[in-house]
Order: sequence, then structure tokens, then C-alpha cells
Amino acid sequence: MTMQKQMNTDLASPWFDVDKDKDNLTLRFGGAWVCRSLNRVEPQLDRKFQKSIAKNRPVKIIIEKNCSMDSAGACLIARVIKALQNEKRTVDVESLTSSSLLSYFLTHQPAVMEEAEHLNWKILWLNYVGFKTVYLWKTTLNMLEFLGKILITWVATLKSATPLRWVSVFRHCEEIGVRALPIVGLISFLIGVVLSYQSINQLRRFGAEIYTIDFLAVSLLRELAVLLTAIVIAGRSGSAFTAQLGTMALNQEIDAIRMLGLNPIQVLVIPRLIAIIFCLPLLVFFAMMMGLLGGMLMTALIIDVSPIQFIHQFQRATSLSSFWVGMSKAPLFAILIGFVGCYRGFQVKGSAESVGRMTTQSVVESIFLVIIFDAFMSILFSYLKV
Repeated sequence: MTMQKQMNTDLASPWFDVDKDKDNLTLRFGGAWVCRSLNRVEPQLDRKFQKSIAKNRPVKIIIEKNCSMDSAGACLIARVIKALQNEKRTVDVESLTSSSLLSYFLTHQPAVMEEAEHLNWKILWLNYVGFKTVYLWKTTLNMLEFLGKILITWVATLKSATPLRWVSVFRHCEEIGVRALPIVGLISFLIGVVLSYQSINQLRRFGAEIYTIDFLAVSLLRELAVLLTAIVIAGRSGSAFTAQLGTMALNQEIDAIRMLGLNPIQVLVIPRLIAIIFCLPLLVFFAMMMGLLGGMLMTALIIDVSPIQFIHQFQRATSLSSFWVGMSKAPLFAILIGFVGCYRGFQVKGSAESVGRMTTQSVVESIFLVIIFDAFMSILFSYLKV
């Protein structure tokens, strides 16, 4: 009989013995088979199982009196028994301890493990797609519910004698508009510089450098100024909305507003939406001017076009409709950014970690929606030949 022992002098550690004779195998389990110590014994158990146990003999399992286990330990022992039974071998379990956990896993866990073994990547993929579909459906319903509350509150505010909180509106206008001027202006100016430089390099091959102004005017007025400004405001102000409202939710300030008989949407959401709808078009106009200024500077430096020539070519290249196409997108993008930022702020629950997660989610969703609607409106304006 070959004897292999894994006795551990520390009784708190899990151990097992494998006794072999000509006719039988005996497995003894003792010690503490608990989650925090299984990593020390599980690799040894797998190796012994592969080398010594996997032979065609009846197996006797003995759970010693000093053996204690939690659900993880019971699951591991039940997995060994299940593997032996799968080899069509006779397994006799003798328990000297009154562990109901092992009895439970021997009764139920084999069916669970057998079900898990049959899962493949197709089922997992379908499960993932189904989970995401349900999550998207519930999120859409919750967003529509929140949008309905905002519309009802807005109409009720306009009809009632309750004044808007203009102080809050002006404070948010300062945060969203005035303090964003430097970053929006710098980015737009640099984009104008880059576009002009790249366009000149490409058009110079055909001797058509002067058409750089045409390209710059159309791209900035119709697309880039409003898109870049919306992305900057989504990352700057949309995230601030979520973080502010989420922190207020954690500190139970929103509950306190309700206890005072006030509507949190009227107090917190409406002023922010009014401010961002008012400020974003102004920031887009500012971005257009700064982008054209950057382009004017580059054309003057590289192809020696004077500001007067630049303005004349700009007037010939574009029309007033291009300007209004870009400006018409700004209020819609402002509503999207403000709505998503406030909605995610009200979704914060539990801990500060939730604030960070919702803030990130708010920025990603805002930018995603802005790009989706920008593509849709560009196709629509092209179809309408505007």
C-alpha cells in the first residue's frame, strides 16, 4: 500500500490523506476547510488526485471529527466526490463530523456544477446580451420618466406664480459660460491653426491654397465649433452637475429639500438647464470666432493672405445658412448634456464610489448622445439641402 500524507501540524489548516491498498482508496479530510486557507491545499489536492486517485478502485471518503468547513470548503470536497462519481467509481462517504454543508453540496451542488460545465461561450454571450438589453430598456424607461418630471415641473413653474431661482441661474451661467471661455477659446483657436496648416499642405499640391479659407469656414461653422464646444462642456459642466447632485444625494440634502415641501427638480434641475441652454450657443459663437482667428493667423503666416483678403474670401465661401446650421445644434446639445448630467446625479446611491462611477457614466453618455445627434442632424440638413 502506498501511503501519501499531507498531514499538517497546524490543526487550523486543511489537510488530507490518501491511503491506497490493493482494493480500495481512502481519502481523509481534516482541519479547517475554510475559504481563506483553501488556496494552500487546493493545488496539492489536484496534483494528488491526478497522480494517485485516478485509478479504477472504489473510494472511501472519511471526514474526520476535527474537520470544520464553510461553504467554499464543502464545495471543494463535493467537487472531488463529483469527479470520482463521473468516472463511474463507487464512492462511500463516511462523515465523522456533523457538517450539514457537505450534505447540502452533495445533494445540490453536483447538479449546479453539471449545469455550469455545459455553459459555453454562446450561452454566456447570449446571457450578456440579454442582461445589457434589459439594462438598456430599464435605463430608457427611467430616463423618460425623469424627462417627464422635468417637463411637468417646467410647465408648472411657468404657469404658477412661483418665480424661477434667478440667482441660481446666474450663478450657473457664470460656471458654465464665463469660466469656460478660456478653455473653449484656446481649443478652438488651436483647431483653427491645425486645420489651416493641414489644408494648406494638401491644397498646395494643386496650387489652390486660397481654398483653405473655404474649407475652414464651412467645417468650423457647420460642424467643428459646435461639436468641440459641446464635448468640452459635457466633460466640464455635465460632470459637475452629476458630482454636485450626487454629493447632495449622499448627504441627504435632496431629501431635506423634499421635507421642506420643495420640488428638487424645480430647485436643482431647472436652473441648471436654463443656464446651459443659454450659455452653450454663446460659447459656440465664441468658438467659431476663435477658430477663424487661428485660421486667419496661419494663412497670413504661411501663404501671406492679409486679414482683409481672408474676410473677402470667407464671405464668398460661406453663407448665413451655414452659420445657422451650426448654431441650431447648440440648444439641442445643451439639453442633452444638462439632462444626462442631472439624471445621473439623481441616480447616485450608497457611497462616494457611486459618485465617481455616475460622473464617468454621465460624461460618456453625454458625448455619445451629442455625436449621435450631430450625425443625425448633419444627414438631415444635407437631405434638406440646407
